[in-house]
Amino acid sequence: MEKTKSPGSFAELFPLAFPIVLSQAIDVAMIFCDRYFLSRLGREPLAATLTGGLLVFLLSTFMIGTLGQLTPLVSQYRGAGQKDRCVRVVHQGLFLCLVVPPLLLIVAYLGAPLLIAFFAHEESLAQNELRYFRILSFTVLTTSLRQVFANFFIGLGRSRIVTLASVSGFFLNLPLAYGLIFGEFGLPALGIEGAALGTVIASVMPVLILGAAFLTREMRDEYRTSSRPSLNPVLLFQLLRYGFPAGMEMLVNVSGFLFFTMLMYSFSPDVAAATTIVLNWDMVCFVPLLGVSQAVGGLVGKYLGAQRPELALRSAWNSLKIGWGYACLITFSYLMFTDFLIHLFAPVKDASFSGVLPYARIMLQISCFYFLFDATYSVLGGILKGAGDTLWTMAVSNSFMWTCALTIYFSRDATGLTPVGAWIILTVMVFLLGTVYFWRFTRRGWLHRLMIE
Repeated sequence: MEKTKSPGSFAELFPLAFPIVLSQAIDVAMIFCDRYFLSRLGREPLAATLTGGLLVFLLSTFMIGTLGQLTPLVSQYRGAGQKDRCVRVVHQGLFLCLVVPPLLLIVAYLGAPLLIAFFAHEESLAQNELRYFRILSFTVLTTSLRQVFANFFIGLGRSRIVTLASVSGFFLNLPLAYGLIFGEFGLPALGIEGAALGTVIASVMPVLILGAAFLTREMRDEYRTSSRPSLNPVLLFQLLRYGFPAGMEMLVNVSGFLFFTMLMYSFSPDVAAATTIVLNWDMVCFVPLLGVSQAVGGLVGKYLGAQRPELALRSAWNSLKIGWGYACLITFSYLMFTDFLIHLFAPVKDASFSGVLPYARIMLQISCFYFLFDATYSVLGGILKGAGDTLWTMAVSNSFMWTCALTIYFSRDATGLTPVGAWIILTVMVFLLGTVYFWRFTRRGWLHRLMIE
């Protein structure tokens, strides 16, 4: 394949995207297993993992989005033959990790109780959410460091090491979470707190593996990765110029999605559990799209840096075809196996789950109508960001997400909006967002953008 693949083709995209997809799938599998274990304890621990986990993800989004621009920056410098700057821009990301994550952690740690209280969740649910969040929040530090190294390797087209790092974290987390939740293997039974603690411990392993790979002899010889980190105002500004809008886009979008989730939780415990189940499946199914998005962003950056826009466009169209084909497969699965997917999370001997099933069934079926446009939005987001079109993507996606969230918030009391009605509004928002992104893509203005000198 290495000898026969042509630039911008499926054969070039697959070897780069597959390890990224696998890496992110392993990350999601780790969360999925934690939630599956906790579903054995009842619906409230299960529901608490979604909001508590989203709060932690909200903390991480600014750094994930900002540092995500390391991939196209490294790709463009690589395409332009400026290998020395590939590592220098990574050093700027490391300096950001020393300052921003600790500040975010302090602010959010103090604000989380106020946010949960604002939505007036039931007391037992609110306590579970806070217990889970307060431990899991420490992964913000390891996630940021991991993003720096992972995006560097993805930008170079060496995504296999990222997968290896994720595999190590998964196989460490799985027995830790099980043991700490149920008190197996000589560990204390900590319930929902055990799930969070196991994830925190396991999150250190990928950072160590990626850091070691960064300093191997091969990397030291080719990219001078052992050079002393130094603050470079020009490169730091460059990273922030394109990374800050991407980081803010993720932060504001996830905060809007968290707002939507909190609203769904405020309807009833049954709706909360149903929302958790459906969004858990959406998260699992969404992972390959993120991998394709990240992979094509790196390819687009490389070819634009090498002054080959026609190859960037070819890579973009091929990635869209992959995303659309995958979306059709997921839609078929949702329609054919609806009840099976829901019952997988049914707590053992819990009669209250009968109230969850109707909500979960119709929510999962409605999800079929937006997954194709979700795929379009996700893949095109990677393409546009790979070209540096981060201000536009921030403005459009943020405005759509918060328009949806606020419409549901004010309609709930004013018109008696039902949980199903809220889910339909979300579907309309994703439909419009995917359509607008496709319009931006077909205008081809992004082909003439470049983030480097």
